[in-house]
Amino acid sequence: MSKQPEPLGQVQLEVLQYVAEHHPIRVSDVAEHFAQTAGKARTTILTVLEKLREKRYLNRRKVNGAYHYFPRLEQ
Repeated sequence: MSKQPEPLGQVQLEVLQYVAEHHPIRVSDVAEHFAQTAGKARTTILTVLEKLREKRYLNRRKVNGAYHYFPRLEQ
């Protein structure tokens, strides 16, 4: 029996959609986008990205010292 995915909040859904449309993408690029469009702090976006990774919606890979996030599944 497979485990149901955890539900997402509105901000998590918006971040996941943005990452899916722009992957692979650095934390700083995601944070910059949401700072400009929604007034969200970098730390908030980093927390959201990590929660999405814990919920198994995103993966990350370190490239030249920076993490790049990408969806586990295609849209």
